Amino acid sequence: MRCETVAALAAGLIAGSHTLLGAQERSAMTAAVTIPQTEVINLHSEHADADFQLWVATPIAGVMPLPPGPRQVLYVLDANLFFGTAVEMTRIMSQLYGELPPLLVVGVGYDTEEPTVQAELRARDFTPSVDARMEAIAGSFPGAPAPTLPEGRRLGRAAEFLAFLTDEVGPLIADRYEVADDGATLFGSSLGGLFTLYAMMERPDAFDAYVAVSPAIWWDDTALMKEEEAFAEARDDLATKLFLAVGGEEERADIPALAPFKMVSNLEQFAQRTRERGYASLDLVTFIAEGESHTSVVPVALTRALRHIYQPRTRSPSP
Repeated sequence: MRCETVAALAAGLIAGSHTLLGAQERSAMTAAVTIPQTEVINLHSEHADADFQLWVATPIAGVMPLPPGPRQVLYVLDANLFFGTAVEMTRIMSQLYGELPPLLVVGVGYDTEEPTVQAELRARDFTPSVDARMEAIAGSFPGAPAPTLPEGRRLGRAAEFLAFLTDEVGPLIADRYEVADDGATLFGSSLGGLFTLYAMMERPDAFDAYVAVSPAIWWDDTALMKEEEAFAEARDDLATKLFLAVGGEEERADIPALAPFKMVSNLEQFAQRTRERGYASLDLVTFIAEGESHTSVVPVALTRALRHIYQPRTRSPSP
């Protein structure tokens, strides 16, 4: 028996009524929850030759009216996973105590609710190279469906995805909304964090700040470390804000699903090497979130990062 019927019967007995809720009333009671002042933009990328969705949330006034002027933009990778968290946290942090300015939040996601398909698409878009080990096991674990992407397009398409972000998404958002000339932040977690670091080194001027949470530096035998070396040899400065974060629980020996990826030590090594480059214009923060895992670290790290990036420099840059 459906839960609605059970609830209706109980309500009828209590009220002394013999009628059940009508179909229209039940439908109204089970309507989907939506995030106010958001819209979805479907678009096809010429650079990536693929379809995407942009989920866009405009700021909402709290007790005080919204200040006038163009909005700074937070770009959220993995919108299917993190858009709701990013929108609600940025809104409440702006509305209540002014911890953040009112941000325009732009999530980049996919028109599918199927987690396995989302996983395929993000692996295609966020990885700068093909990791032969990951390619070999893709779709091979018990119960996994057959890959939906053709061979040769399942991994290593980060260059095309970055061109999509910078040359297609950025201009589209600037054309449709009143956005500021500076203050754009790119946020990604896990493979999205790997892509965020890749984007910073490929197009350091594309965004004003980069937030990489639990970046998958392990990908392709830590090929990103080699890219960092090449980047450092070609440049003597890096004028950006970089917030690196990872959960303190992500490299525990008793969690075999995470420990081999060396999330904490890889991040610490990347941060140390970056600091040793002596980039005069780089604002770098590293945050180890003790007690947090690969998943629970995301809201903690994102809110800390945004507070650091957007607050006036009137206090220590440490989170």
